[in-house]
This record gives sequence, C-alpha cells and structure tokens, in this order.
Amino acid sequence: MHTLKWGIIGCGDIVRRRVAPALATLPGCEIAAVARRNPDGLDDCCRELQAGRGHADWRDLVQDAALDAVYIATPVSVHCEQVLGALANGKHVLCEKPLGMDAAECRQMLAAGRQGAAALGVAYYRHYYPAVLRLKEIMASGEIGDVLSMTLTACETFLPEETHPRRWILDKSKAGGGSLMDFGCHRIEILLHLLGRETAAGGVWGNVYNDHDVEDTATLAVRFETGATGVVSVTRGGTLERDVVQVQGTRGMAQVDHLNGGWLTVTGDAGTRQETLPCHANPHLPLIEAFCRAIGEKRPPDVGAETGWRVQRIIDAVYRNTAFTDGDMS
Repeated sequence: MHTLKWGIIGCGDIVRRRVAPALATLPGCEIAAVARRNPDGLDDCCRELQAGRGHADWRDLVQDAALDAVYIATPVSVHCEQVLGALANGKHVLCEKPLGMDAAECRQMLAAGRQGAAALGVAYYRHYYPAVLRLKEIMASGEIGDVLSMTLTACETFLPEETHPRRWILDKSKAGGGSLMDFGCHRIEILLHLLGRETAAGGVWGNVYNDHDVEDTATLAVRFETGATGVVSVTRGGTLERDVVQVQGTRGMAQVDHLNGGWLTVTGDAGTRQETLPCHANPHLPLIEAFCRAIGEKRPPDVGAETGWRVQRIIDAVYRNTAFTDGDMS
C-alpha cells in the first residue's frame, strides 16, 4: 500500500491535539514535513510531530516533490493562497474550515480543484459524527415522516484574551468573521448534509462586546428544495455551553441534546426512545481517514470545495444582508 506523505502548514493547537495524532495513527500516512511561520519554534514543532523536515516558508513545503498531501491549519485569511499554491504543485489538500474568507475565494479554490487531479477537502469533521449519520438514517427511513424543519443552536463560552494565541479568531482581517465563521460554519454544513440543496438563505448578526470587530451572535435561516427550512443560531461569550440539533417531522421529531456526546431522543408513532452516539475521541480521525480513502479510490472527498463554497455563500448572505434566492449562485 502506498504511504501518503503529508506536509502540515501550521503548528497550532488543532494540529498538536488532533491532526498530527490522527495522521500518526492511520496506516498509510506519514508526517514528512511541517511549515511554520515562526522559525524559532520550527525545530520544536518538527520534534513534537515527528516530522522529517521543517520549512520556515509554506511555499517551500508545497513545492516539496516528496509530499503527496498537505493539511492547511492556518488563519482563514491565508487559506486561499496556500490552497491554490498546493494544488498548483499537484498536492492533495485538506484545509481547515471555513475554506475561505468569502464565497468568491471559495469559488476560486473550487475551480482550481476541478482543473487538476488532486483532491481538495474541507475539515468539517462533524459530517462524520455518529449522531449526525444516525439522524440522516432516521430521516431517510421515514420514521419521523417528512422533515419540516431543522434547528441547530450552538453557544460557546470561549472568548480569548488579548494575549491568547487564538485571539486571531476575533480579528476580522484574519478570521473573516466571528462565531459564524469559527463554529457556525460546522452547523451550516450539517444542515446541507442532512437537508440537501439550499434554495434561499439570509440572516442577522450582532456584536455585544466592544473589544473586537466580529460578531458575537448570529441567526440564519435556509430554505431547501424539499420545502423544509433550517435555522442556525450561534453565540460566543455567554456563560453556558450548548450544542443542540432538533429535527421536526410530520410524524415525529429527533433531537440531539449534546452533539459531541450524541445524546439522541427520537419520538414517533412507536413512542420515545433514546440512543447515545458519542463522537470519536479524536474527531479529526474519521475525517482524515475518509479523505485518504477518497484519494485511494480516486474520487472527490465527501466534504469537498463545493460544500465549502455553499457554506460560505450562506455566511456571506448574513454578513452582507443580501439574501440569495432560487437561481442566484453568486
């Protein structure tokens, strides 16, 4: 079996805790190189990730002929340039979410991915959560009837201080936005995964804290081809963590009260039952495993650049207060 030699751009928390351990665990994967902007910490990063070599410039990494694939784990503002650079050098690319700063960047990356043979995926790892896949099964089975609506609510308390290494997520020039771009995008991807093709979307956002220039809270609504609607509501900086998915059908409902924990309750004609379907201990592992499988089978990844673009144009509609409707694919 061919071993996929990976290069990683970025050496932050998500790489150390999830991406590198996943690549180290999966058979047929090897971390061959790392690129880090801060050269002072490059040697330490290589040792920690057990990478064969380090690059102070990501451009050198994507030009490394020994690499097959690149994982991009950098601020959103540099995703587009790095993705395009990696694709131009024939590398498969798995990019952290969201894919780009706006839908225009995502379309550019989508077009580049379609022109070459390399795969381009986006790290929407909740796509593979057992509770999400179970919801898809229940909806397809007709147990709760035809789906009328889906609501996802996510509240995070984490609000990084000025000196925190992840403070950049509150800087619009680097992150592109706030709670919607950081964790709301995951919930939008779940909507698209479970409800299909969107035909209209819009929403509102607000900023309560006055020490950053991105939204703290946002609510959006999406209409789908089936006639069903979806709502995503996200908040950062409160006092209570919440992560709930609720699906209303014509004959019942299904609700996940804690997405990571997978606490699922289903109510239908046969009564009410509960299931527990927790996510993997390393949520990135099923994502990377599926991406590698797609490469081996020479097919597009399950969560590709088109999904990244679809998520982003919904977010753009909220930020720009320019809702799109049927036929508008801008």
